[in-house]
Amino acid sequence: MLRPLPPCQRLRYRSGMVWRSRPICSAAGHPVRRRVQALLAVAAVAIAAVAGLEAQRVKYARLNWALLASVDYEPPNLKKPGPRVEASFPAKVLALEGQMVEAEGFMIPLDVAPNGASMFVLNPDADVCAFGVPPRMSDWVMVTMPPGERALVSHLPTIVKGRFSVGEEVRNGRVTSIYRIHAESAAPRGHLGR
Repeated sequence: MLRPLPPCQRLRYRSGMVWRSRPICSAAGHPVRRRVQALLAVAAVAIAAVAGLEAQRVKYARLNWALLASVDYEPPNLKKPGPRVEASFPAKVLALEGQMVEAEGFMIPLDVAPNGASMFVLNPDADVCAFGVPPRMSDWVMVTMPPGERALVSHLPTIVKGRFSVGEEVRNGRVTSIYRIHAESAAPRGHLGR
């Protein structure tokens, strides 16, 4: 709250050979008050802009790898004739369908080019390798980058942000994934800007 100002006074000054005067304060137009009001107006606009950006910022849920791995999933033999039993997922996993998530894990690139990978598997452990026990389908997530974008391939943990999908994805008669992230961004932890 601004305090009341003294009544208007006139400042006398010399301009060349002539004495002039001008008001140095007034109730509404005091120079300090005008500056403070201008600063308050600028601050109000800035606060409104920041509030608008906060409202537009997407909130990402942290992906719980233990929850995903708790699903006991065995891929069906799609080439075998007869009725097929659909996979069932717990309610907590199904609740992630369509949610914006952030997952951190290690990348196994599937589509590699010199400028990165457009599709890769994200796994919570670094020790997934070709000579050990292969991971179960519920232990990893298939990640696809937006068209024209690629993620930097790295041995470091990679942070992926995007929309999560749950359910069997079948390609060429085989289940290729049960969890997917359609990524908005993916970068190794510690990479510039992360």
